[in-house]
Formats: sequence, C-alpha cells, structure tokens
Amino acid sequence: MKKRFTLTEVLVVVFLIGLLTAIGFGMYGYAMNSAREKATRSLFARLEAGLESCNTKFGYIPTSTGSNFNVIKVTVSDGEISELDFGDRVFKNSVNNDKEYLKEFQRIVELETLKKSINSKTGELEDSWGATVYYCYPGKFNKTGFDLYSLGADGRMGKANDAFAVGTLNGGDSSKFKDPSDNSMACDDIVNF
Repeated sequence: MKKRFTLTEVLVVVFLIGLLTAIGFGMYGYAMNSAREKATRSLFARLEAGLESCNTKFGYIPTSTGSNFNVIKVTVSDGEISELDFGDRVFKNSVNNDKEYLKEFQRIVELETLKKSINSKTGELEDSWGATVYYCYPGKFNKTGFDLYSLGADGRMGKANDAFAVGTLNGGDSSKFKDPSDNSMACDDIVNF
C-alpha cells in the first residue's frame, strides 16, 4: 500500500531543513569572522614584536604625522622590504641607517606572512577584512606606546550604537571606546591596547 504525505508533514520537513540550513550558515559565518579576527590579532602581534625589537636595538619607534592615526605603507621588492612608511617617518632600503632598521623589522615580522596583508595597488597594510590598518605613535589610547587599529568586521569605528560611535580616529573622543564598568572595549574594533 502507498502512503501519501500530508501537506502538514511536507511543511514540517521543509521547515526543519530550512532551520538546519540557517543554523549551518550562521555557524559558518561565525567561524569565518572568528578566523579573520585571529589573523588580524596575529598581524598586530607581529607588528608589535617588530617595532619593539627595533626600539630595543635602535632606541626609537617611528612617530606618526602630527600624532595622528596614519596608514602603514609597505613596499616590497626583490624579496625584502624596500620602504616602510609610518607617516612621519619613512624608512628606505637605499639609506644606510634605515637599511638596518628594515632588516631587523623584517626579521621579526616574517615578510612572507606580511605580504598577504599588503594591498598590491596602494601598498597599505590591511586587516583580514581588507580594511586599512592604522598606526599612531605616541598612542592616543596606549599612552606609553603606540596604537594599532583595525575597524573590525563591521568596517566602522566604535560600536554601531550612537552612544559609542566616533566619527574619526583623529580628533575623536577616545573615552567613548571604553566601557567604564569593566574597562573593556565597547566595539568590535581590533586594537593592540
């Protein structure tokens, strides 16, 4: 004997398939976002290590223009960093003093992994979402060091909530980025402070 399915049974099956698909896509999106966040934090850790090593060896960290957030530009040629631009200070492989700084920075940062984060057209350093990485020394948030800043997954500064939104990194109110109750970040931005 043939059993026919009722419309209700078919709708229940379709609903369950749709629900499982939605859960699967949600978990996939979360995993991808989490992997990108970890990759950006890893990039920041390498940059910090490179700058701290250069600071230890040469006694200084490059400043950013007017103590503002600037983009970091990296030029690679012949398998090594030929130019490293922090805004106010540009290191060139053609200058003797700069050559040693670039060698030390490149030794710590690992050029092959850094190349993946360099925009091939502009030379700007980018996070895992393809957005610009910002640099500031002396830091606006990290008063004893330098700041590295990524806009995070949403591509906006601060939290989407208007109470925390900040128009620009340069001239914005840095207190709006901190939650005073537990001193944590009040946004999805990725930072080194």
